Amino acid sequence: MSFEENKALTTRLNLLDSSIDKLRVVYEQFFLGLERFEPVQLRKNIQLELRLLKENPPSNTALKFLLARMETKFRTYEQYWNRVLREIEDGIYERQLQRMRRKLRDEGLPENVLDNVRTKGELEAAMTRIAELRQQQGAPEPASSPAAKGAAAAPATSQAAPAAPAAGSPPTTADPNLRRAYESFVRARLSTGESLEGITPDRFFATLSSQIPKVKKAHGCSEVEIQVVVKDNKATLRFLPR
Repeated sequence: MSFEENKALTTRLNLLDSSIDKLRVVYEQFFLGLERFEPVQLRKNIQLELRLLKENPPSNTALKFLLARMETKFRTYEQYWNRVLREIEDGIYERQLQRMRRKLRDEGLPENVLDNVRTKGELEAAMTRIAELRQQQGAPEPASSPAAKGAAAAPATSQAAPAAPAAGSPPTTADPNLRRAYESFVRARLSTGESLEGITPDRFFATLSSQIPKVKKAHGCSEVEIQVVVKDNKATLRFLPR
């Protein structure tokens, strides 16, 4: 490899190293809530560049070492990012739990109920306990409350979500699609720090069951896909005709 080729490859590797450092910063901003979207495209670009460099590795020993070091650094970061993304999906990311602890503190409930929550199952057990504590504090919101009325009045094609299900309460429907929608909605609300109190799962399923036939009739379709969307840091539902 000529001097000019080595120089060009060195410049390319330096740019790659800078891109990896930039991606690390953007991911931290995303996890802090300062960035709205995960930097998926930048991550794909770096993965592609690494693959191309590995397919045509440098012959220079120093450059080989530099490339191997960058790949190791990037793979280490990826393991961390993937772990945090899984924790966010399961609702057990520490920053999510901190928001929930603040909410409990504001409600006058013991925040230590969320201590040692490390898995999705432990979170569900903690949410069940929180639901019990809230019931001990006072009666559930009546069906005639403004929140309940708002849930019943939600239009079928709106992206607005039905009223939140009560935290920790198990789904009470046999329809697997509705159960998945319930579980996804709960995880999304946890990820945004929104409250899960006020409306029971039965009301959640009743709202969905009333909206789906309207979507089918309006669009002449036989199936409706339910998607959970986070927009402006709020979890909402979207009904897509199929």
